[in-house]
Amino acid sequence: MDIDDVICNLRVVGVPTKSAIYTWGYNQSGQTARKGKERHLRIPKSLPPKLFTCRDGENLRWIDIACGRAHTAAVVSDGSLFTWGANDFGQLGDGTEESAKEPKKVNALATEFVKSVSCGAHCTAAIAEPRENDGTISRSRLWVWGQNQGSDYPRLYWGAFAPNTVIRQVSCGAVHVVALSDDGLLQAWGNVSC
Repeated sequence: MDIDDVICNLRVVGVPTKSAIYTWGYNQSGQTARKGKERHLRIPKSLPPKLFTCRDGENLRWIDIACGRAHTAAVVSDGSLFTWGANDFGQLGDGTEESAKEPKKVNALATEFVKSVSCGAHCTAAIAEPRENDGTISRSRLWVWGQNQGSDYPRLYWGAFAPNTVIRQVSCGAVHVVALSDDGLLQAWGNVSC
């Protein structure tokens, strides 16, 4: 038997065409996107697709999700980012400090294809690439917003990294952020008085 026989005879069965977000827990600021008697759930329950301005049956695949102290962020397979919950420090990325009880698309990143997201206590960070890229722009750029990030809107952040550094991973702690470049360089910033 050669490799062509193995590969050509391989069939994929039962691959899901859409996914769901399940939430539960405390919901003081709308971080679980639940209302009424379902406001504080102890058992996970999926959020309806209509909350994400998507039609039922549309093939949505969630590729990343993160929780902050009282806000939530999720990335859908089309590269859109949704945020909801507390917004005291602009962590939802909508330019306001008004909480959102339902998911809202982060319109400031409409020209970017978001790949991943991380939430700190009151900030959010995302790795994204321009939807239109001629190859002269980094394919994985870091965007930050919220407390101690300098903006209520997502802003491109290089810090000590050289411009156009490819960012591989970002992780937000309670009051700090750490980013890792494709070259293995690590950068951290935030509150150091703990």
